[in-house]
Amino acid sequence: MSTHTKCRGCGATLQIEDQKKVGYALSFELDYCQSCYKLLHYGEVHEHFHPEDLPKLSQDAVCFMVSSVLHLDTLFTYPVYRYEPNLKYIYLINQTDLLPESTNLDDMLKSMIIRAKIMNVPFFDIIMMSAKNPYDIDNLQNYINQFKEKNIYLIGVQNSGKTTIFKALTKNNEALAFSKAGLTQEAISHQLGKHLIWDMPGLYQQGYIHHFLPYKTYKKLIPSEQIKPKIYQMKKEQTLMIEGLISITLMGLDQSVVLYVSDLVKIHKTNDKRVKDLISNKDQQFDIFVDQYEEKSFKIKDQKMQITFADIGFMHIEGPNTVKVLYPKGMHLSLSEALFK
Repeated sequence: MSTHTKCRGCGATLQIEDQKKVGYALSFELDYCQSCYKLLHYGEVHEHFHPEDLPKLSQDAVCFMVSSVLHLDTLFTYPVYRYEPNLKYIYLINQTDLLPESTNLDDMLKSMIIRAKIMNVPFFDIIMMSAKNPYDIDNLQNYINQFKEKNIYLIGVQNSGKTTIFKALTKNNEALAFSKAGLTQEAISHQLGKHLIWDMPGLYQQGYIHHFLPYKTYKKLIPSEQIKPKIYQMKKEQTLMIEGLISITLMGLDQSVVLYVSDLVKIHKTNDKRVKDLISNKDQQFDIFVDQYEEKSFKIKDQKMQITFADIGFMHIEGPNTVKVLYPKGMHLSLSEALFK
């Protein structure tokens, strides 16, 4: 058996000295570090390191900035182009398979292009796709083949689907692709025709659900199948509880709201007066909860707006109205125009 220097699951440099450090393996003859081996075979999670900086990039390269549709509110907030201004940047919006069937992808793409121009973000192209769709993967491979640059980098925040795209393009079945943040530790490369495809470590994303809950819990909250809209008719001061994590209360007019979350997520309808008592007894009321919460109010304009709850999902609401949200302290929350109709 040959001797390996890199873990084939996360790309970490293998070492046999320290069980507490990245890349620990029982032997250099094994394919995976112990963290990846236990995740792959037993579903056990041992924390991977979360890289905050990109390694040095080759100048003979094209960068595909991969984003999940769950992260679209932060699509252009990582200015990698300032880090390497001479490269081509293509924004690859992944996991379109999660969106409802009625979603108009052409309209979404137009809105992304407008937003990039408003924010003065340089881009060579913006592409919407699903790594689960063989047709999209074939189109992406043909698209890559047109570039003369040798190196093709897949860059994006943790859990954006980079490794799933990498595996689909290269037919590499050894790299691991789970809904686990920080899984890819070091760059993994694979030859694809005249190009070298690089799966880069995920950019650090603060405030997402993996900061608050263990892997076995949060993996159930992140949508993995098409999201079906859940419509709720709500009166003033009525509240929707998403697990024991998020409460959403209408403070203005009676109206309907639409939630887009996984079918595995439990939603409970209550009222604003009961929220404090529910949270005070959260360990008895809910299966999933956190220790600390904070509160924020949003004034909804006279148009369809979207409140994004980290990578759990989002809510659409027509203004004008006011929405009060209780959520885990430090969790990413944003208000934007609805990204689809």
